Order: sequence, then structure tokens, then C-alpha cells
Amino acid sequence: MRVTNRRWGLFAGAAILLLASPASAQDTSGIEHIESFAFDATIEPDGDLLVVETIDYDFGAAPHHGIFRDIPTRLGYDDSHDRVYRLHDVDVSSDTAPDEYVQEDGPSGTTRLRIGDPDRTITARHTYRIAYRLEGALNAFEDHVELYWNAVGTEWPVPIDDARATVTAPADIERIACFTGPAQSNLPCEVSSVDGRTARFGESVLGAFEALTFVLSLPPGSVDVGEPILVDVWNPADAFSTSPAVLSSTFSLLGIVLAGIGALAWRVGRDRRAIGGAVEVAFAAAGEPGERIPPFGRDDGPVQVEPPDGLRPGQVGTLIDERAHSLDVTATIVDLAVRGYLRIEEIPEPDGIRGWFTKPDWRLVRLKEADDELRTYERILQNGLFESGVEVELSDLKNTFAKRLEKVQRALYDDAIAQGWFTARPDRTRAKWMGIGIAVVVAGIGLTGLAAWKTHAGLVPLPIVLGGLVLMVASSRMPHRTAAGTGALVRTLGFKRFIEESERDRARFAEQQHLFSEYLPYAVVFGATEKWARAFEGLDGALPDQSSWYVGTHPFTMASFSRSMDGFATTSAGTISSTPSSSGTSGFGGGGFSGGGGGGGGGGSW
Repeated sequence: MRVTNRRWGLFAGAAILLLASPASAQDTSGIEHIESFAFDATIEPDGDLLVVETIDYDFGAAPHHGIFRDIPTRLGYDDSHDRVYRLHDVDVSSDTAPDEYVQEDGPSGTTRLRIGDPDRTITARHTYRIAYRLEGALNAFEDHVELYWNAVGTEWPVPIDDARATVTAPADIERIACFTGPAQSNLPCEVSSVDGRTARFGESVLGAFEALTFVLSLPPGSVDVGEPILVDVWNPADAFSTSPAVLSSTFSLLGIVLAGIGALAWRVGRDRRAIGGAVEVAFAAAGEPGERIPPFGRDDGPVQVEPPDGLRPGQVGTLIDERAHSLDVTATIVDLAVRGYLRIEEIPEPDGIRGWFTKPDWRLVRLKEADDELRTYERILQNGLFESGVEVELSDLKNTFAKRLEKVQRALYDDAIAQGWFTARPDRTRAKWMGIGIAVVVAGIGLTGLAAWKTHAGLVPLPIVLGGLVLMVASSRMPHRTAAGTGALVRTLGFKRFIEESERDRARFAEQQHLFSEYLPYAVVFGATEKWARAFEGLDGALPDQSSWYVGTHPFTMASFSRSMDGFATTSAGTISSTPSSSGTSGFGGGGFSGGGGGGGGGGSW
């Protein structure tokens, strides 16, 4: 069957070539091939395999630098492990060709020996001798020791005119087999013989990508084989083990991480207050060290009928929540209007187009240039609003004011530092801890990946990732007020209660003092515009006159005015902050075949 399938095909191919070109069929010069491949191996008593390969390589007429030899050093073993053959004592020589070599990782678990001179090319025939030692090549079975090996692997891309293998063992060889042909072939070799401790195998012609594979057995105990050298293969199931030891370590680390973050927040994120009674706390001086406020230890203080220390609405909003919101800037616009720097005019809806088809709009008219009476952030805002002229419609600021808004917000944070309320700008404190949290997450992901790759304890570093996420969330709580900031906050919250809880008597007091308009921007900051306006309904005195700074489109009532102010605050806050959208088995017993053993590999020219 072998002669019929293989030799008959060779005879037929030769006949076709003879008919097509009789002269060229006899001439193989200029064609790259291997004239002979000799594999000589010695099995040592300690189980190592000493190999000497002698390769007569004919490069043909095309220039090459040399050859490369890919020696398999890592093969699949089972679902969880690879088998490793440790390569030692490599020696390369050639009498006629450059024999310097570079050892590097090759494809598919091989070690590549790149032999030759990159600055020199050669042609025609040259002989290379490659010697090396392999550890872990033999297999131990209950009744024998076995070497199942590819003397010539299936990865050689050129034909081999003559391939032979000789193996010398430390004990009499009991049994042999040999296979040749392409991968998975079980055709027997032409030569397969044993003489005591020496076995010989051979094949006169190997086509490209055809192998010569042998298997031999020795008596048990004749060679110190040991266990196969195995390394773990990564897979998700093994990488994230849920063994008791792993889970215990994971939860222990989780407790440490959470406790550490809690201690950090306790120490860093809490406000300070002056030492003493309520008066000392409320009127703490700038620079006073104070003490950390315990949880649930803040006192809002009594009601105040005026903003503390003459603070403006934007300052109040930044102090309360440690953020310079666009709403704080909107309240500042209203405050500037009340103080005579600009006028807010409601733009009437076009006739016949109302409700669902239009959005309300307002016009801002500059009445006065920014002057030294304004705080820095107010001057930046006034100049930014009227950058293009004395009038601007609110809708024209959409997608164009965001950069100017950032300057106002930065100035508000700088103002809070100048007041002595914080030791560092709240926005920078949040950004710093957000950055630390992100760095911890990245480190935790890296450690988790490394642990999953190298061990079975991929779960253990996950609490670090969780800790980083918690830090990112907690970053908003990390800004902390000084004792002076806490004192200003206590008094500000007392003023907030005056605005939010105004009853008829308080409203009458505010009316008598002509404070409705003056305090309205604070009501905007506190989100209490409607409450503030409602308190003035039904009073006996005349309704407050807003015409100098606000021009509406409907007759003035407290209800309609509060709705208009709420609409202006909501719309302007969204408008000024908007930005453009960015669009090992045995070789005996029928289990052997060509290319099925260890070793082999391939090579080629370069």
C-alpha cells in the first residue's frame, strides 16, 4: 500500500517532468534543498538527551545569510499545563559558512537559532553542525522508559534528499518504531533497526514539511527520567481560584483597604472648627488651627437676617458645597443686575408662536463698566458677558461662554482661598484625590492581571481596584474647610434659614428694609426663589419695584416674577456652561505517527 500510494505518485510525477523537460529533470543545481540531515543522539543515565545535528544545506543560486533552526522547547501537555524541554549547551559550527548565531524565541513554543552573518550572503552547499543538550525529553511508563522524538520535524519548507537518525542508549534498547511522511502519517521508515544499545532510522527522500519520527523503549529504571517538566497554562478558571486560602487573603486585603480609606477620609476629609463655644466656632479668625469636627457634630447656628461679612451670592454658593457651580455664577449675574451693573430683559415670544415651539430668552444690557467695587470674579464675569458689545442675548452665549465661565469659577476658588476658608482650592483637592484613585485602580488592575497570569490568586488584588474606585467617589469629600471656613459656613447657613423659612413677619421686616431685591440673588443660590417671593404675597405695602434691573413681558406679580427668575436661573446656568457637541502519550500501540513526538521542529534559510 505504501508503494502504491507514495512511490507510484513519485514515478508518475517524474514521468511528467521527463516528458516536459528531460534536461531539467536531471539538473537540481540552483534549487534550494537539504542534501542530508543526520540526527545523532545519546541518552544519558540522568535522562538528558545530547543531540548533534549535521545539516548539508544547499542554498542554490539565490544568496542567503545562513539557516535558522527552530527547536521545540515547549509543547501542550493538558488543559492546564505545557511541557518544557530545557535547552542547554548549544554549540554551532561550520567549516565553510559563517557560524555565529543568535538564540531567540521562535514560533509556536520553539527556540530559534539564527545562524549566519547578517552582513554577508552565501550560495551553494554548506554544512552546519548543531549540538545541544535537552532536559526532560524522555517519558516514564510503568513497564518501560520511552523516547518518542521527531528527528526531523514537519516544519522544514525544503525537501531533504537523505534523512537519518542514530540513537545510543545506556542500556539495551527493547523496542523501536519509526514513522515518516506529512503530519499524522503512520507510514514506516525505510530504515528502522536496533543493535543492542544503538538504534538507526532513515528515509532516502523527505518532501517539504515531511517528518522522520522514531520511538524506542528502554527497561524501567535504566534511566533516571523523573517527572515531566510542566508549567502552568493561563486560563480564567484557574487564574481566579476561589480556594479558602485565596478568599481569606482577598477579604483580609479588602478589610485593610477599606479601613485605610476610612482612616484617610477621617483624617483628611473632615472640616476643622474653632475650639470653644458656639460664638468662638462661628467667629473663628483666619489662620486659627482649631480641631477636626466629629461626625454629626456640626451646628447650623441661629437664624441670621443678613449675609455674614457682606459675602456675595457667588461666594456663599462656593462656601456651602465647596464647588463653584454655574448656578453660583447665574446668581452673580442677578446680583450684578440688582446692584446696577446690568439689566435683564425678558424677550417676548413671537406672535402666534408659543409654548412647545419656542424657548424663553433674555437680553442682558450693560449699564455700567466693571469697576473696583467688584470682586475679581465679578469683574471677570461682567467683562466676559459683554465681550462683544453692550448688549447680548442669553441664547448667543450658548456653546461660546464655557471658557469664560471656567475663568470665573477659578476666580471664585481663588477668592475662597483668599478668605481663608480652605487650605487648598477645593477643585484641585478633588482632582488630586481623583487622580490618586485612578492611579490606584490602574495599579490594582495591573496587579490583578499579573496575579491572574502568574498565579491562581487573581482575586486577591481586586480589593485594591475597589479601593481606588472608593477613593474616586470619596474625592468629592476630600476638600475640607478651615476653622474660619466653618465659622463662615455656620453663619451662612443661619442666613439660608432666614431666606428659606421666611414667614410673614420676616418678610415684612425685609420689605421695610427694602431687602427683597438685594436678597433675591441669595435665594437663587439657595434654590429658594419661589419661597422667598411667596413670603411677600399679600403684604400691605407696595410691591417691590424691579424695573430698574429686570424688565418682564407680563404685569408684575410675585408669582409670575418668581417663575421668571427661576426660568432665568435654570436657563442661564445651562446656557453659560454648554459646550459644542463632538459629533505525553506513548508512541507504541497504534498511538505513534509522523510528527507526533517531542523535538523535531524545523528551520529554513534567511
